[in-house]
Amino acid sequence: MAEVAKGDLKAYRYLFDHHFADLCNFLLIYLHDRNLAEELALDIFAYVWEKREDIAIKSSFRNYLYTAAKNQAVSHFRKQQKHFFTDLGIEAPDAVDPISAEYILENEELQQMINNAIDSLPAQSKRIYQMAWEQNLSYKEIANELGLSVKTVENHVGIALRKLREKLRPYYKQIFVFWMISNFF
Repeated sequence: MAEVAKGDLKAYRYLFDHHFADLCNFLLIYLHDRNLAEELALDIFAYVWEKREDIAIKSSFRNYLYTAAKNQAVSHFRKQQKHFFTDLGIEAPDAVDPISAEYILENEELQQMINNAIDSLPAQSKRIYQMAWEQNLSYKEIANELGLSVKTVENHVGIALRKLREKLRPYYKQIFVFWMISNFF
């Protein structure tokens, strides 16, 4: 990222080529619309280029991108919600009280479903998934720690994400809503 901050287009192109597809797939989990996911991913990369001198990345570029992607997805859903209610001629509802008993119960149930889905992954895929998503390690760091190639790590993450998507597909909207409430309200 230091080279990009200096205006190095080649370094920027490398980051784009290396992260764009994964970022689109990550956004697709939330948006269920490939064109919209690609559009938001392009917006994120455009922002990175425009603000390259000002961006302070605290952990890894990948984490920065995924945080930006979550924020873009939330922003998109907020705009959608606002337009939906405005089109109906009514005010958007207030945010759900995140500490209500019903919220806590449903959130615990969803968390248990997610944990069960993660626990059902093949052992190696589960371990690599947890290192990537829970410990925020890069694929290269995981590969070095486990003595695997980066491609093998990518394959295991792909397997894990496909299986989780399969198992959690019926709960996508609930998971996303509770994630938004937990993180933004």
